[in-house]
Amino acid sequence: MVLVKLHRYKIFGFIFFLFFWTLLSLNCGEAYTEKSNTSVVCFWEQLENESRIWVDSVYNSLTLEERIAQLFWIAVENPTNAAAFRRAISETQTYQPGGILLFRMSPETALEVIDEFQKVSNTPLFVSIDGEWGLAMRFPDVEPYPYAMTLGAIQNDSLIYRMGRKMAHQFRLCGIHINMAPVADVNSNPANPVIGFRSFGEDPDNVARKSIAYMQGLQDGGVMAVGKHFPGHGDTSTDSHKTLPLVAHSRQRLDSMEIYPFKRMIDEGLWAVMSAHIEIPELESEAGLPVSFSQKVLKDLLRDELEFRGLVITDAMNMEGARVMGKPGERDVLALAAGNDIVEFTEDLPAAIIAVKEAIENETLSLEEIEDKCRRSLAFKYWLIARKSMEKDAIDDDTDSLMKMTSTENILELLNNEKVNELNRELYEAALTLLRNENDVVSWFENQQYEGAFILLGEAPAMLNKISNRFDCPVYQLPLNNPSLFIQRVRQLEKYRQKVFVITDTRWGSRAGNATQLAEIGALADENSVVFFLGNPYHLENYEVLTNASGLIVAYQNNEQAQLAVINMLSGHVNFSGRLPVSVGELFNVGDGIKR
Repeated sequence: MVLVKLHRYKIFGFIFFLFFWTLLSLNCGEAYTEKSNTSVVCFWEQLENESRIWVDSVYNSLTLEERIAQLFWIAVENPTNAAAFRRAISETQTYQPGGILLFRMSPETALEVIDEFQKVSNTPLFVSIDGEWGLAMRFPDVEPYPYAMTLGAIQNDSLIYRMGRKMAHQFRLCGIHINMAPVADVNSNPANPVIGFRSFGEDPDNVARKSIAYMQGLQDGGVMAVGKHFPGHGDTSTDSHKTLPLVAHSRQRLDSMEIYPFKRMIDEGLWAVMSAHIEIPELESEAGLPVSFSQKVLKDLLRDELEFRGLVITDAMNMEGARVMGKPGERDVLALAAGNDIVEFTEDLPAAIIAVKEAIENETLSLEEIEDKCRRSLAFKYWLIARKSMEKDAIDDDTDSLMKMTSTENILELLNNEKVNELNRELYEAALTLLRNENDVVSWFENQQYEGAFILLGEAPAMLNKISNRFDCPVYQLPLNNPSLFIQRVRQLEKYRQKVFVITDTRWGSRAGNATQLAEIGALADENSVVFFLGNPYHLENYEVLTNASGLIVAYQNNEQAQLAVINMLSGHVNFSGRLPVSVGELFNVGDGIKR
């Protein structure tokens, strides 16, 4: 039967697979609008009509063990470890899991790894990655997109959508179907040790809008978005990788803050949700039970109340927040029974399969539940991998670049192209946030009237070179690790009437031993000074002595793209539109920013 042959994925060569998958651009409308529900239309209406025959054929060809295995994704952490890699390949060939999760490796290696795993899988494997700021989060040679906190400052959400579309194209080039992003957590706790800059900020409406734009960009580009960490990890003081965090809020507060962005994303057609290993007593009364193992949260709240119809995926099962539920196998069963469809990063796939079979026998899990989860997963596989009858106008503008890729040799060139660099430039420039502009001091640069000195606190090589070339003024790089030389250098700055401080080592100001040096430069930050802060805005609180400067601009990150955005601003080529996505102690409020 043709469908069974299609199901037996070995008949496809890797390039043939990539060719058909690139047709999955799903461009259901070029222009981004927040209220667009193209993802809902494209997926739920078309999938349910088109996928049933394929899903039936594949499902009926699987043994019970293979149906169970479809609900598990295994990690591929260190492909350079030959023994570990071969074990993972052998496990995939023997047990036929539903997918793999890639960790740190080069994109060239990723192509080879994916090819090897797909060859031994009878059913197409989901390939997923944590790519919050793009492939660069796991592939170090790829150009990164801005952190979510940086994106949170941008007022033009269509830029976020464009980023999601471009990101989806890069994922497809590498044979990756699922991005474990966006982070939809509202970071209302500045001391949060695990979310922080990974969040779009503390305003739930802004987080929702950014999450929707990112999600729709990915999904319109043929890549599954996974909203995480449901129902909200933004107000925790501990890390779920290391312990079980507690969120102790009322239901009213949860609905208006933590849950709000997820509800908005679900209403706009989100395909997958990641459940968080956190404890929320208001939603689950059993003490010590993570919401990722709670039927009240995943079935009653997520499925019934919020009417979510996509995949529910656990956060990684090797995290301490999940290990509180028992040993491998045991906790895998509990995760599925609670309402998760997919168990991500299972630590023992054979034990998990055995445990699920035992749970079916003792009626902890039913065969109907396994079938429902397996069919839901296969339906998405049809949509993301096997579906080939695409409309001509649904093909991505960049499809030709994939057709030219016949080996791993040019993958980096295709990923790090000029369109990516141009989009990154737009994103970083749109994020620039002007917090103070007394006497219109930023006009110094627009009118080329600056005649003072530039003072760098930290490393900024791209800026250092361009400042020296573009402005006829001295540049001082203060020696942060030499207090006596630091003070000596600061004394030399007193003769300049105008001063521009560029702070790139934003954590330096938080160290108690640097208080004396910080006070020295603070005395220079007067009405004739401007401060550029290239880093996490929360750290600005440690530089309160500099916030008296007449000009204060936040650039959110210290990398080449952010530095070049500041240079373009200094050259008068940037209009300020960014807004603070978080509050900074008592200094600034969320939403602060001067449009100019």
